[in-house]
Order: sequence, then structure tokens, then C-alpha cells
Amino acid sequence: MSHVPDFLGLIKEGLDRYGVLYPSSRVSNTPLALYGHVERYLAQLTGREATVTFSSGFLACMAAGQLVAGLGEVLVAPGTHPATGLHGGALGATAYDDWCKSVLSHTHSSGAKEFVLVMDSVAPLEGAVRNFVFLQDLPRDKRYTVLIDDSHGIGWLGEHGEGIAGALMHLPHVEYVLVYSLSKALHVQGGAVGCSRAMAELLRRLPVYTGSTPMAPSHAHALLTGGPLYEVQRARLAHNREFLTGQQVRGLSATAMPVFLCPGEGMAAQLEKRGILISSFAYPDPTGTVIDRVVLSALHRDEDLERLCAALVTFLKKERPM
Repeated sequence: MSHVPDFLGLIKEGLDRYGVLYPSSRVSNTPLALYGHVERYLAQLTGREATVTFSSGFLACMAAGQLVAGLGEVLVAPGTHPATGLHGGALGATAYDDWCKSVLSHTHSSGAKEFVLVMDSVAPLEGAVRNFVFLQDLPRDKRYTVLIDDSHGIGWLGEHGEGIAGALMHLPHVEYVLVYSLSKALHVQGGAVGCSRAMAELLRRLPVYTGSTPMAPSHAHALLTGGPLYEVQRARLAHNREFLTGQQVRGLSATAMPVFLCPGEGMAAQLEKRGILISSFAYPDPTGTVIDRVVLSALHRDEDLERLCAALVTFLKKERPM
């Protein structure tokens, strides 16, 4: 989005209208109406009753974690981003699918009546979109608050960029709380929590909300008015994913996301020598296993992807001669 001139124009328009910052308390008697408009827009986009915005996704996750921590036994899926501050409840599982099965078994046998399930909507390092079908099999005589970090889904996933919200089933025994960064696909600095109106009111009483500065108003303005620009870029991203998938490069693994897993040790270093930089790092634990990935964006053009494919084919021929 930083390379879309009209989007930059919206940022500049917001700067001219609102200034660089709005450093007022969120509960002061001088609120900026813009933030209310943005929260209603995000609530409508994700199908939530209400949305509360923050200056970053990490801060939004902290607030959501504080909100749900006391609502039941906490069960956190393995690999979940740690920003919520919630821990434990992996139930011995190391993989998401195994954890889902363990949750079903545990909730059926446990004497607890209320649970908090915490997970990410997607696994960006694996390129996987999480499946939430198991929620319908939870015992219906108990209550579940399901906190989902959709930072890597909001903006590109779903028909209109609504993220994982479009894939969630309405279940009478489940209450969803969606938390997400706005700085990934939507490309503005900020974060949000989508939830019920009652939970939103509780969020707005937390010190992490009342004592924090809101997101930059120019970014809020661009988010609120940039809908058609996001649609164009989302369509371009979908084209790029389809184009690269169609190249069928041996060993380059397509995923459910605009992310392709790279084969071969040393792939990133070899591509960098050819002027191609791919994602190659461990996350969120910097001491973990380094994963090489081709991460597409709407900025890429067909010729960029053709150049990448040619370099990959050359590398793979050297590594694995036919």
C-alpha cells in the first residue's frame, strides 16, 4: 500500500486534516470522532457487535488477554503468538490439530464449566489457515470464549478482507473475540479487538486503553476511506498467488496463504546473490528454526515472479540434478 499513490494521498490528506498525532486520553472529554467511525467500520467488516482500536496490534493483544484471562480455564494452542500474555493449556500437544482433539477430550471430561480458548487464525510460517470446525463438537452445556489473533488474516483473507471472521460458525455456546494488528495487509499502524458490546465496554475501562494514545489519525483516515484501493490490491495479490502456483516450480510448495515454502538449505543466500530477497528468519522466537519462504505482495509483477522461478530452477538443478 505504501507504493499506491492514492493511498499515500489519503495519508497526507489525514495529516492535513487531523495533524500528526492525537495525544489525548481515550476517555477525555475531547474525543476525536474519527476513531468511532473507524471502529464502526471494522465492526461491520468483521461482523462483530463492537470494535475497540489501539495504537498497535501488540497493545490490542495485551488488552484482549487481560479482558478474557478470568473468564474460564485458559487453553492456548501451541505456536500461538505470545502477545496476549496468556500461557498454558497446550494439553501436551505440539501441533494445532492435535491440540484441537485434546481440547475436545479435556472439555468433555473436565468439571470446569467455562473455558477460554486462545489461538491464531493462520500460521504464517507454515502458510496454513486454521480450521475451527472442532468448536461445534464442544460440549454444549459449557461456555467458551474463543480469542483468535487474526493479525495475519485481516485485510487479505475472505471475500472482502474480513479475515477469519467470514469462516467462523455461529455457535450458541461460543463467544468470539477477534484481535488483530492493522499493520500487516491493511498497512496502517494500529490494532483492534472485535467483540460484543458488553466486552467492548469492559475493554474501554482497562488502564491499557484509558492510559494509551490512539493510532495516528492520518492512518485511521486512510483505513476508513481506502476501501476501493484495498480491493484493487487484494485482487492483484490473488492474481500473483495464482500465477506463481501455475508455474509449478519443482519443490516450491504452495500453501493456503500468499506464501510459498522454499526447499533446500541455503536457498535464501543463493537467491540473494541473484538480487532476490526472500523471507528467512525464525519467528516469534528468534532462536528457533529458520524458515525460508516466498511471501507475495500486491507490489510484485509477473516479471518479478518469472525471474524468481528462473532462479529457483537454476538452484534446484544444481542441488538435485535429474
